[in-house]
Amino acid sequence: MSSILYYITGHGFGHAVRSQQVVRALLAIRPELRIHVRTTAPEWIFHDTITPIHYSRQAIDTGIVQSDSLHMELAATLAVCRAIYANPQKLIDQELAFVKANAIDLIVADTPPLAFEIAAQAGVPSVSITNFTWDVIYRAYVAAYPEFAPLIDTMTQCYGKATHALTLPYPCDTAMFPRQQRIPWIARKSELTKMQTRQAFALPQTATIVLLSFGGLGLDRLPLKQMSRQREYFFVMTGTGHRRESNLLTLPETQTHYQDLLRAADAIVTKPGYGIVADVLAQHVPILYTDRGDFAEYPQLVAALRDCATAEFIPQQELLRGNLSPYLSRLLAKPSHWPDIELNGAQVAAQKILSMLDSA
Repeated sequence: MSSILYYITGHGFGHAVRSQQVVRALLAIRPELRIHVRTTAPEWIFHDTITPIHYSRQAIDTGIVQSDSLHMELAATLAVCRAIYANPQKLIDQELAFVKANAIDLIVADTPPLAFEIAAQAGVPSVSITNFTWDVIYRAYVAAYPEFAPLIDTMTQCYGKATHALTLPYPCDTAMFPRQQRIPWIARKSELTKMQTRQAFALPQTATIVLLSFGGLGLDRLPLKQMSRQREYFFVMTGTGHRRESNLLTLPETQTHYQDLLRAADAIVTKPGYGIVADVLAQHVPILYTDRGDFAEYPQLVAALRDCATAEFIPQQELLRGNLSPYLSRLLAKPSHWPDIELNGAQVAAQKILSMLDSA
């Protein structure tokens, strides 16, 4: 029985969600595969009856430390990165023991840099699946935090040791990978109609439903009282408990069926991250997006929305004032724009991974 080790950054839900789609595709082709997932992303993302995996909690990168979905803590991010790379070999040796104990044949990563150093030292092939790398993201912060510079150099060297890279549409710079291949979007698609999804979540059938989507960190700064006055819309968000106030509804325990919740909506308000953009493209739900600060992925995903989606921009200050109505009106009045795009990236990635595994 072959064994794969899948390292996933714990930054947000998007990396874990798309990685789970690749895991599903792998096991659909080869059910006997043994797949170990190591990440700080929540375990519930990976466990279902379709994709039995072996989950263990381990961080080998930090991503960006954030206080909420829109605010990045760069000083804290630098501190955690420096701690990880102060003595990386200690962490690498720990992971090499894991690789040996579990007879790992191939390492996949989305996409912590050290995963490829671990694979190189273990003598097993490695595959990166990503639309950005952390060295590129951190590069934007060197002027304000020069201490990032040597860390970035180390990360770039690690990425250069990847056996292969599968790059998703609208990527950031991927020149650090010596061998790479473009693949289609990795996306979840709801199998239900809009009416069925509204019934499943007990949502009003005739309302104009707007999904407020700000990932696992949320956005408590949203002025819900102000938004409740915009009664032409029915706002839905996810949270820890079921709560209904006027035209605002909070639904718990919906993340595992998020593509269905999105399918129920007439529009979504969010920041552009890969996971939510891919879900929007799969479900054809108009998107009102805001900016997210100096993050290299952002302009790439804005370009994707311009080319492939019905989209409208709302300035962050207007979002945080709760002034959504004029922007939603403009969005919903736009002509529908949904060109055909390929969404089978998980299946393409799985075939490449299995080909490499068989050749290893």
